[in-house]
Amino acid sequence: GSMGREGGTEPGAGWSRGAQPLSAHSRQLPVEEPRASSLPSIPNPFPELCSPSNSPILSSPSLGQGPPREATSHVVKVFGEDGACRSLEVSAGTTARQLCETLVRRTRALQDHSWALVELHQHLALERCLEDHESVVEVQSSWPPGADSRFVFRKNFAKYELFKSNASLFPEVMVSSCLEANKSMAHSELIQNFLNSGSCPEVQGFLQLREAGRKVWKRFYFSLRRSGLYYSTKGTSKDPRHLQYFADLTESNIYYVTQGKKLYGTPTEFGFCIK
Repeated sequence: GSMGREGGTEPGAGWSRGAQPLSAHSRQLPVEEPRASSLPSIPNPFPELCSPSNSPILSSPSLGQGPPREATSHVVKVFGEDGACRSLEVSAGTTARQLCETLVRRTRALQDHSWALVELHQHLALERCLEDHESVVEVQSSWPPGADSRFVFRKNFAKYELFKSNASLFPEVMVSSCLEANKSMAHSELIQNFLNSGSCPEVQGFLQLREAGRKVWKRFYFSLRRSGLYYSTKGTSKDPRHLQYFADLTESNIYYVTQGKKLYGTPTEFGFCIK
């Protein structure tokens, strides 16, 4: 698939402002969105991948606006998959999960855990499923005025996949280097031990990258660690001298690229953007 990032603020990243998709050569790195803290029945296996509640993507300090007041009511427009739009009055503290529950009642839909609120940026062909705890008003206030952005209410059957079959999201070939010391244990057992300890193994794999303003995609070997996402400037070397810092996932959100080949010329079908 393809991977991308908006902005070039990370040290040494070398990309100018603008959404650039990047591309995973074979299998995507497991950057699925963690389950929200509002669901205590399933613990969060690695909170370091969660977006903080005051994430810059939700409310940008550069705009000079503080968080919306709790007592103030706001109008949020949500589209269905059929294109129909509903306007709902919500408070500043209304979460994505609460809004989904309201929409299930309003639309008389069958209640299940697959319903999700999706943030869609049509002009960039980017979308992401909001985490249950996120403030809908904060996310909406981060959109540029006049932008072709909207919320879509639809099912996402992979919403909690991380907590149902987490071992399958860490292919042995992508985590083997950090598990070699425990060859006596089964792969699934090793992964579960990592998650139970509140950590996750280092994940490695090839992604294809395109610099801003260029059409050529380049293949790099990436490493996903607790401290962030890195790529090697020399083959598959993990020598610190060859590892280039790329992004801090605790300060970013992951968007899927829906028309990567058409808009960005991605070399693979799957694409995502770190924004």
